[in-house]
Amino acid sequence: MTSIDRLYDMEIGALVISADQSISESLPKKPLVLAGSFNPLHEGHKTMLEIAEKRTGRAGFFEISVQNVDKPQLERRALNVRTKSITQEGRAVIVTNAPRFTEKSAILPGATFIIGYDTAVRLIDPKYYPDHSSGTPDPVEDSLNIISANGCSFIVVGRIDSDGEFKVLQDIPIPGRFKHLFEGLSESEFRSDLSSTEIRTAGR
Repeated sequence: MTSIDRLYDMEIGALVISADQSISESLPKKPLVLAGSFNPLHEGHKTMLEIAEKRTGRAGFFEISVQNVDKPQLERRALNVRTKSITQEGRAVIVTNAPRFTEKSAILPGATFIIGYDTAVRLIDPKYYPDHSSGTPDPVEDSLNIISANGCSFIVVGRIDSDGEFKVLQDIPIPGRFKHLFEGLSESEFRSDLSSTEIRTAGR
C-alpha cells in the first residue's frame, strides 16, 4: 500500500510531496502553510507564499486537502495534476485529509496558516460549523481553542469583497482573546485580485 493509499484510507493524516515528486510521511515541524485547492495555481498564490516566507523567515509549503466540507473527495487524478503544478515550480506540497483548520492544526502542530480575508471571515462565523456537537456552546470558540492549543496561528491576506472593497484583518471582528492568533498583511505588502475561479471560467 502506497502512502497515497494510506492517506485516502485515513491511516495517516498527511504526507509531503517534494519538488522532485518523492513522497514522505515525515512532516515538517511548525511549517508555514498556504492551504487551498490551487485549481489552478496562479501567480497570486506564489507571491503570497513568498511574502509570508520573508515576513516569518520560515520555509513555506502549499497544502491541499483531499477532503472538503461541502464537496466530494478530491479524485486522485485531479490531485496528481494539482500537485504536479506545484512541484514543477520547485515547491513542496503537503497533502492532508483535513478539511478544517482544527484538523489541520492537529496534523501540523505549530503551523502558521496563510489565509485570505474571506476564509478568516468563515473561520469566525458559527454558520460554518453545522455539525458542531461537543465542547462549549460556541463552535467558533471551540475551534479557535483547539487551534490555539495546537500552537497554530494565521497570517491574513486582504481580499476584495462582494461590494468591490478591499478588506483586511482589521475589518474582521476577531474575538478579543484570540486576536494574538492572527496577524495581517497590509494592502501595500500584498494585493492580488486573481481568482482561480475566474481563471478557470476564462479558460473554458
